[in-house]
Amino acid sequence: MRISSSDPQDRYGIVVDSGSSGSRIQIYKWDDYKKVRETTDDEKVLNSPTKIIQDPKWKFKITPGISTFNGEEKVKDIWPSHFSKLMEHAQQIIPKEKHKETPVFVLATAGMRLLPEDEKNMILNEICSSIKAHTDFSVSNCSNNVQVIDGETEGIYGWISLNYLMNELNNYKDDEDAHSSIGFMDMGGASTQISFVPSSKDEIEKHREDLSKVTLRNINGKTQVWNVFSETWLGFGANEARKRYLQQLINLSFSNPQDFISDPCMPKNAEVTYNHENKDYRIVGLGDYDLCMKTLYPLLMKNVPCKDAPCLFNGVHAPAMDFSKDRFIGISEYWYTANDVFHSGGEYNFLTFNEKVKEFCESSWDSVLENSRKGDYSNLDADKSLKDACFKASWVLNILHEGFGLPRLKIDTDDEIDENAQEEMKKISDVHVPFKSCDSVNGDELSWTLGKMLLYASNQIESGDDAPAIGIYPSEISKKPFLPGGNTQESSEPTIGVGNEEVVSVSYKSIFPFVFLVAFFVIFLHHKGCTISAKRLGHFSSLKKSANATFTSIRGSRLYRKLFRGTHLGRRLSTGLNHDVDLEEGLMSSASYPRNPYTSVLRTRSVMSLDEAEKDPSFNSNFNSKNDSRYTNFVHKPFFNPARPNHRKE
Repeated sequence: MRISSSDPQDRYGIVVDSGSSGSRIQIYKWDDYKKVRETTDDEKVLNSPTKIIQDPKWKFKITPGISTFNGEEKVKDIWPSHFSKLMEHAQQIIPKEKHKETPVFVLATAGMRLLPEDEKNMILNEICSSIKAHTDFSVSNCSNNVQVIDGETEGIYGWISLNYLMNELNNYKDDEDAHSSIGFMDMGGASTQISFVPSSKDEIEKHREDLSKVTLRNINGKTQVWNVFSETWLGFGANEARKRYLQQLINLSFSNPQDFISDPCMPKNAEVTYNHENKDYRIVGLGDYDLCMKTLYPLLMKNVPCKDAPCLFNGVHAPAMDFSKDRFIGISEYWYTANDVFHSGGEYNFLTFNEKVKEFCESSWDSVLENSRKGDYSNLDADKSLKDACFKASWVLNILHEGFGLPRLKIDTDDEIDENAQEEMKKISDVHVPFKSCDSVNGDELSWTLGKMLLYASNQIESGDDAPAIGIYPSEISKKPFLPGGNTQESSEPTIGVGNEEVVSVSYKSIFPFVFLVAFFVIFLHHKGCTISAKRLGHFSSLKKSANATFTSIRGSRLYRKLFRGTHLGRRLSTGLNHDVDLEEGLMSSASYPRNPYTSVLRTRSVMSLDEAEKDPSFNSNFNSKNDSRYTNFVHKPFFNPARPNHRKE
């Protein structure tokens, strides 16, 4: 759907979200800030960021993930078989006269994080050079426009997107007390993330070194400043947690060998085959919800030491969350799990959700299949999704309540609740609701890519000379560099590190003596420890130990800290040759590793065919009506404010 006519002051931008399963192009449009200034004197508009719009038809996704193009032979196919289709889609949407001024940002997550640095850079360089060679779109700086972002950055982009769509960034004033915001939670297959602004000034001051500073610019040129805490937990996403959980069951079973292993987090008599260390294990559902919850708790690793209270899980320290005031919205697995199977998406209530999860977990597999045939579970695939639905829902409950400390009604409060009051609380009418799940706001997809685009659009607005640069200033403790909101000038110097890992721009000449010294030392140890021959390959382990000792001494040097800290090589030196790299999407998501046959898939609207279902004439009959609670626009229903009892009615 090409935009036939274009206002000279229309602006466009492209963000490509390159994940493990594929790349999705998101095209955005907004009015130039000068046009807005000329056409309105509304202070609320002028005190707000640029209004960005997107048509659902402007999105397009292609598979597989770009991480599968690793290697010198495959990387050349990334343009003809992948990015050419994405850019052709953009060329059909954006007016041709606008191409040269339209920026393209390719931000990779997931599968790209697990590739070796040289393969990662090879793919990124090929993408950048191909877009420059085959399109007129703007890519002013390859290291800025085409990069791999880490989980914390992705979480901050998500926080910006959420608060923009919920109008929390509008009518910004200099008084910090005048502004509230909504926390962002995201759970994928391999990681879970949280990003929020502490509601207490004391917490902000106490934990300032843990907070990133996000700057945006209003139409009138004034700057918004937000102190955002963002953290990610690799291995704590739904799929990776499931894998760790099954391995835990297998390890515990060795003391009492059986023909099968009982899984309390699966409906009764449901079966899967799980391959662990090249051996197949038969897993049979026990359907014991209470035991499931107890078995999951150790996976949070709450016993890991934490530098300072309060602590969340796996040793992560965070500012205190006040759930009597704070508000959070969760996307991805928080939404899919609650909505698809339990029809409880939206305002979260522990009592009702817990009841539904318990009932499902303790059902027989035959009854689950029967309910599935009736259409109770959004037409999800039984083997790929329903068999681990009990686990995922239980994991979400553990993360929310045991991990993040979200209070559970009755259980975590001193209030005694009789049956009548309990029924009333299930309705969530006049109580503060600190958590909701969703996948869109007013029909707009809640995607972190919007956050990146808003930063870019903000960066185009002129302001005074003393105004701070627009972008993300990472926390002091992270030691990461500033992430600019817009394009930067292309640098002739190569860059060590990718994305927002610590970046140090140096010339190859300056690091050559150090690299040569390391190479010489390793060769010397190699020659001393063994000779490469069939007869003496057994000495390789001693060589490896010697090399590890060498790297241990190297990583303590000041030169190492300045040049390599935060880079892939730095991490390898820091951890030694035996280190297993943390993977964002898990080993099973890479073409470099065998895929586990049981791995569940993350679900999106396109995978679930919800978009197509809504267009289907039979949609209303299948889901009763478009007013079904699963499709209610609950996100803009106001959070209850205890200070204003009639807030909802207003």
